[in-house]
Amino acid sequence: MAAETKMEAKPHKKKSGQRRQAQSSRVGEVRCLNCFVRFRPPPGAEKASCPACGWEWYISWAGKLAKIRKPVWESWERQMTEAEQEEKE
Repeated sequence: MAAETKMEAKPHKKKSGQRRQAQSSRVGEVRCLNCFVRFRPPPGAEKASCPACGWEWYISWAGKLAKIRKPVWESWERQMTEAEQEEKE
């Protein structure tokens, strides 16, 4: 007789309390789309700059959640001209 094997479904692992705490501590943080560093803009701020690379972003808020909408093009153009001048020197 052939022995029948029964496939048992493995239960899904629940997230540890430590991981849930880490995720909830990121409420209000955004990730810079230039250098990918997380930073926390001041609550309710319309614009914020990344502390690592200096790029400036428009921020939108949904309660305590922050989201990057788009770059501030005026500061982006200024940074690009400064970088070009540094290359020439």
